Amino acid sequence: MKRWVLMMGLLIACLAMASDGDAMVGTWLTAGGLSKVEITRCGSQYCGTIRWMKTPKNDENNADSTLRGRPLVGAQILSGFGADGLGGKIYAPERGKLMDAKLVMVVGDSLEVRVSAGMIKKTVAWTRVR
Repeated sequence: MKRWVLMMGLLIACLAMASDGDAMVGTWLTAGGLSKVEITRCGSQYCGTIRWMKTPKNDENNADSTLRGRPLVGAQILSGFGADGLGGKIYAPERGKLMDAKLVMVVGDSLEVRVSAGMIKKTVAWTRVR
């Protein structure tokens, strides 16, 4: 009986973690409405790709000069996020840098993207596209 209760508890905990991450899945309008990013599962983690830009641009500021001509629409900018929204990176095309980030679901259809680069921290809100 104790084993059954323990197994059910573990199952419920695993399902809760999976559903938390799945809440991030979808298309999000970035702050300022300049682009839309689609967040999907990438294996056991979550990643995000730019699907639309108000003014499409190339990746002109990329530190890798061979990537500066690639279009940003279709570029993966979020990678390595766990179901809890932690442990990931965000690529900031305007700076050409990869930075640590956290994704936090807020009430309703809002996602906070918390970026940190050394001592500098910034939070922006993305809105789910329906």
